[in-house]
Amino acid sequence: MKRFYALLAKDLRLFFRRSGVVTLALAMVLLGALALGGGDLSRGAYVEPFPIAVRDEDQTLMSASLIGQMKQVELFSEVYDGGSATDASWMARGAAAVVTIPKDFFYDLYTMEPVTVDLALNEDMPLEASLIRAVFTSVMDIIAANESVHLAVYDFCYGPLDQQEQAQLWEAFSNRLLRDALGRQLVFDTEQMAVDTADTVQSALRLCALSMLCLFFPMVSVQAVPAERDTGVLARYRAAGGSMLPFLLAKLVTGLLLTLPTLAVVLALFCREILLRAVWTVLFVYVGAWGVLLVLAVTAKDGAAAQRRGNVFLLLNLLAGGAVYPLPLLPDWLHGVARLTLPYGLTVGLELGLSPALLWPLALGVGGLLWSWQRLEHNLAVDRRRRSGLELPLPPGRWAGATALKSRAMSGGWLGVTVLCAVALLCGAVSRQATSNSTPGALTVAVVQEDHSPQADDLLERLEQVEGLALYPVERDKTASVLRWGDAEGVLTIGEGYGTALADGEQLPLLYESAAAAASNQAAREIVAGQVTAQRARLRGLDDAERLLERPLTAEEKTELLANMDQRYDALPPLYTVTAGAGAAAPWSATAPPLGGTLLLVLFTLLTWGAWMARPDAVRVDQRMTSVHGGRTLSYGTDLLSLWFTGAVVGGLSLWSLKAPPADWLSVGVYVLAVGVVVRAVTRWTGVGGRMDLLAPFLALITSLLGGCFCPLDQFSHWLERLSWLTPQGLALQSHWPVLLAVTVVFLWLGRPKTH
Repeated sequence: MKRFYALLAKDLRLFFRRSGVVTLALAMVLLGALALGGGDLSRGAYVEPFPIAVRDEDQTLMSASLIGQMKQVELFSEVYDGGSATDASWMARGAAAVVTIPKDFFYDLYTMEPVTVDLALNEDMPLEASLIRAVFTSVMDIIAANESVHLAVYDFCYGPLDQQEQAQLWEAFSNRLLRDALGRQLVFDTEQMAVDTADTVQSALRLCALSMLCLFFPMVSVQAVPAERDTGVLARYRAAGGSMLPFLLAKLVTGLLLTLPTLAVVLALFCREILLRAVWTVLFVYVGAWGVLLVLAVTAKDGAAAQRRGNVFLLLNLLAGGAVYPLPLLPDWLHGVARLTLPYGLTVGLELGLSPALLWPLALGVGGLLWSWQRLEHNLAVDRRRRSGLELPLPPGRWAGATALKSRAMSGGWLGVTVLCAVALLCGAVSRQATSNSTPGALTVAVVQEDHSPQADDLLERLEQVEGLALYPVERDKTASVLRWGDAEGVLTIGEGYGTALADGEQLPLLYESAAAAASNQAAREIVAGQVTAQRARLRGLDDAERLLERPLTAEEKTELLANMDQRYDALPPLYTVTAGAGAAAPWSATAPPLGGTLLLVLFTLLTWGAWMARPDAVRVDQRMTSVHGGRTLSYGTDLLSLWFTGAVVGGLSLWSLKAPPADWLSVGVYVLAVGVVVRAVTRWTGVGGRMDLLAPFLALITSLLGGCFCPLDQFSHWLERLSWLTPQGLALQSHWPVLLAVTVVFLWLGRPKTH
């Protein structure tokens, strides 16, 4: 064990010698950036408050009270007085809808006279319009159901009504209508609704944070393997009687120890209710990531190549595994690949606990350990010919040759360039799919029917008749997969005993779970609540009839009364009209900026590739170049050209795959110029230049989150939007090209070669 502890101490010293404290600090900063600038990376799941206009033609105390209550609804940012302005003018000012309360509305409603409410929707704000229509029609359906039930009950019990019975009918109808309209959402478990919303936000933060930890720290622990192999450290260790297995396992434990501080914070913040499940899941996924990264390090020619490969592996997992963009927003053709990623294993493990899905990371870890063990033993047994001293052929041309040579050295050769280009194309395709504003033609809801009573069947029939709603049945054990992959906007569970609870007026076993990427949570709940309340009104009508007649109803009488309710409902005149017109679009976007993924990729790449310029051999080459005439300018210029060329290739391929407009090409072009000079200056003239590739994942993600790459920061607050201007990503997204050009000029001067 002493030898094992010595190996641990050696690996820990290596880490803290290589910006270890800075790395741990950046991990904590990343958590803050996730909570502050990233919030929920699937921010498109929620609808921000939006304005509406209400035209009050009734001008009564009741209508004024209704408008006052509407102003207290959190969904509406403003409730404007419609006045005499037209619907089109209000929608042009940004109102999502205009509601017109007709003259004598409440009196006609109280006396059950025909009355029609006009609803005008802004078709250029489809998400908001569909939501307010769902709320509006839900209330109107409740009105129609109550009116038809009360008319049928009183006609059944009394026949033609006298004045006293008519007044009794009106009073009973108005009281029941008020209670049903205000309490419609009580058909769901309101505590569970709040938990669902909190879980949606926490799950995104949890997944991104744990993915970074499980992918980054294993990479740190194995990065020194190529150097230990090539410098003879490993050979001397084996000659002294050391075993290869403890040597490799010490690196596994080292990474786990380094992960513990940040992991403890993540578990305390986001995983308190699933602590044991989260610990086991993280352990399995960590082992899988460590096994893959160990193989990448063992096959790399040096530590820089191992870090490049590890960073690309990390980025691919974040993009394809649902850690940056939610799984439902990924392209369909990527779903098969996503199942093989480590963040997907985290997602399943956090949902289900220990499951067969975690065997894949475990197999990767064990397989990577065994393969690397045998590969290192083979390397020690064979006289390896070092090729690091071979000179690369210099392409023709003083500037072009040096630029091409540096670009090739930064990328690790043609294989590195090819992999980088593939990642850029993938990043653009994923960003295009994840940030598209396309919406389905119908709201798709999966249904778990655990109760097969007539009332449950009737609820499904009612929901199937709702325009714009599509249902399909699923089994309970399939709901997690349905929500994870976005096959439905949500899952409606009709629990056992629904029919009995509905008849007895008890709390209903009814649950609606929304997908993390669904923008329709409130709309779906409103639709279901309206139909359930209508069902309750019909059953309550049977009880009212028995109370009025002071005797139980026979089966034939119940059938007759229910049929009369249906006839009354069908005979009701329309309670509302809906029109649509053009108007202003929403002042905010529910989706992440399309350029966010490209900007992250460019910075991530340049930070990783640019670290080559601070390596000792690269510095020595540049020192020799300064001895010739114009050598300082040549060295400085070719450094920048190499970075700009790499950034242009990565950004261009990503934009091409994204199908970006010309304005975005200009933004990314200026962004590449600015980031290139910043990376060159930071790499050469700071104390962490040669370790910039190690810090690249945290630096790129932190600045991208604060820059608003994954959600529009103006949804949070204006000061966060101003804060984003301190990052190059924020400036690029806001098209502040002059500022980026000024940053380029300033850092060109700061990073200029010294003359002495």
